[in-house]
Amino acid sequence: MMFSEKKYIGIILIIMVIVIIFILVAFWPAIFDQPTPGISLTKINESIVPRGTIYHLSDKDFEEFPLLAIVIRDNAQRGVVFANGTRIGYVVKIPWEDKEKFNSKYPIQPTNYTTGESETFFEYKGKYYSYTPPTHP
Repeated sequence: MMFSEKKYIGIILIIMVIVIIFILVAFWPAIFDQPTPGISLTKINESIVPRGTIYHLSDKDFEEFPLLAIVIRDNAQRGVVFANGTRIGYVVKIPWEDKEKFNSKYPIQPTNYTTGESETFFEYKGKYYSYTPPTHP
């Protein structure tokens, strides 16, 4: 029994579709799942009032950006302690659709290159956090 040219083309097309489906399934995360933007937060673990722009956070802010609440309000994320315990670093993920809203609500001021300190802070219940804006990881 001999296959016609049309049957060969049909078999080749079926094989190509199977290979393409396999590649998409195998590499789906690398192709389509983009990393989430992150904010680096640093809790200032001492009783000072930093100089610079300070955004005083309320429960309304945490409703708008619930991932901030995990670190700032709820203390539910472990941070990295450094500078003899006077600083605690955290990373907070912000969904892509919230990135521009976050950046426009909390615009960051430039870093003071003399001191190396951020000029923009969050404050919640007397605790201060310096931060970087959400960026692509």
